Amino acid sequence: MKRVGESLSRGDLALWSGYVALALYFTWPLLVSGANLGISDWDPLFLFHANVFRSVYEYGQLPFWNPWSCGGNALWQNPQVSLVSPVYPLALVVPLAVAMKLNVLLHYVLGFAGMHMLLTRVFRITFRPALLFLASLFVLAGGAAFHITVGHVTFLPYFYLPWLLLFFLRAIETGALRFAVASAIVLALGLYAGGILMTFMTGVALGCLSALAAAGRRDWRPLAMLAVTGMLAGLLAAPKLVPVAYFVTDHRLVDVRNVLPHDIMSMPMLLDAFLDPFQYLREVFRGQNYGWHEYANYIGSFGALLIAGAFIAILVDRPWRREHWLGMSLALTTLVLLLFTIGEFGPYAPYELLRRLPIVGQFRVPSRYTLVFIGFATAMVAWVVRGPSGAISVGVALRRFTAIVLVLGACFLAYRNRIPLEVAFTLRPLDGTFHFLSRPPAPVIDPATDGFGPDSPMMRATMAGRAVLRCNDSFLLFGEVRPDRPVVFSDTVRLFNVRFSPNRVEFGAVTRDEGRVYLNERYVRGWRGSAGDLAIDPATGLAYMTLPVGAAGTFAFSFVPPGLWTGFILLAAGLALSVLLWRRSLGGGPARTVLPPAAPPS
Repeated sequence: MKRVGESLSRGDLALWSGYVALALYFTWPLLVSGANLGISDWDPLFLFHANVFRSVYEYGQLPFWNPWSCGGNALWQNPQVSLVSPVYPLALVVPLAVAMKLNVLLHYVLGFAGMHMLLTRVFRITFRPALLFLASLFVLAGGAAFHITVGHVTFLPYFYLPWLLLFFLRAIETGALRFAVASAIVLALGLYAGGILMTFMTGVALGCLSALAAAGRRDWRPLAMLAVTGMLAGLLAAPKLVPVAYFVTDHRLVDVRNVLPHDIMSMPMLLDAFLDPFQYLREVFRGQNYGWHEYANYIGSFGALLIAGAFIAILVDRPWRREHWLGMSLALTTLVLLLFTIGEFGPYAPYELLRRLPIVGQFRVPSRYTLVFIGFATAMVAWVVRGPSGAISVGVALRRFTAIVLVLGACFLAYRNRIPLEVAFTLRPLDGTFHFLSRPPAPVIDPATDGFGPDSPMMRATMAGRAVLRCNDSFLLFGEVRPDRPVVFSDTVRLFNVRFSPNRVEFGAVTRDEGRVYLNERYVRGWRGSAGDLAIDPATGLAYMTLPVGAAGTFAFSFVPPGLWTGFILLAAGLALSVLLWRRSLGGGPARTVLPPAAPPS
């Protein structure tokens, strides 16, 4: 017995070593680039992280406001800004660019760990080569790699999906509400990480799965678990969500995203996206609306055949039977997600129907659903390939051959899909660094530099003390900033001792007559003046406060995101409710496990 235990331990160690080795191999092109900067959208996403880190590290303030680009913009409230990330503690010991790349590696390891837990705890697969391949099919798929190549780090919550499925399916299986709480925590982390779009797409898939599971089980509990998970996720992420809601509904906000109508993946595009091992960023098909990174998701012919075979196997194996509820639910959810991925192919296409709902129309580009599709498709395959004991019951020779094929399949996915990452970080490193509590002065407004230009222009400008006015950001604010003026100015009031920080600008002022003091940054709700309510100059859109006759003293403009304190109150309620529900269960009803009963021996 001891030898068996030791053998299992060695096998598990080899499997986990394989996960880590694949993650390292896959992200190696990023890691060896050191402090190099990245192409495309790495500049604005890198800048978001830099601004959050700078606010805390250099000014000792929470990251509320961004004065380093666009003439000023929201930071905490920006949906794409990550407030919780390993990047920030890592940046205390390594350059920020290196911390960003280590963060990517950590997410790949997290994805492997989550898939392993899902496959072993829910689907009870024990054949290690199958575990390695199925985990790789999701983690090393081409979609995530292409998005990372162009800087879409807001999609890193992609790697949370296995953990979410693990906890949510356990919640349905056991009725224990602690698993619904855990599911909500995973969703909330995705929201804090700036992954609102990824979390929304995951929520759509989870809603579809819950409805199908309720129908397949003839049971209301999956829908109840969905409601508890969604409510708790909203409460736990409220300090981010409530300010974001204020921001995206502000009439002064301009959404500059380039969204084109009738986005459809044709059959040649679909086949190429999943099956062509030689994909590249500038690939173009007829009718393609966006860059190829929005469509690519190479999984190989073997992976595609497994998914298709699993779907057919579920459909022909009496899917209406109650014990087959999970297979049926995963298969139909996978099909719906594939239809979402194809896009606006007709008036009743799932994506077309969804985008008509209020607010939902903000979450665009249907081909991005391919990311969630792969996660649910992998789970569907796992449901089919597991045996009564979780092992593959074949002869020794065939078992060895199957193991070799699966391991080689995982390695080939890693080899092919890492290639785009080789071009991600080819720009020279930054010249400057951050200094603890240095409190640098307000940046000089730079109206000339094009934020969409090459060579990471916004990061280089901000490290040189300049703020790019023509910035690369999806959300901009109305108003005209005066590049020739300081952060606060007045034509009628004598100003002195200006003390700048991102969220608060203090200044001394003396007036003889009533006079205006202007804040030379774009205005959004949340700015306040210590001398009274702010007004908006209709000519420039700049906010100002009026100082009375004979005023003398220290005054300030300060910014706090609207809804922040409401969000923290809701967070406290969410934490209290989570503690209350942790040991409770929906209970009742016959036990219906995730896996059907073991088949009788043949």
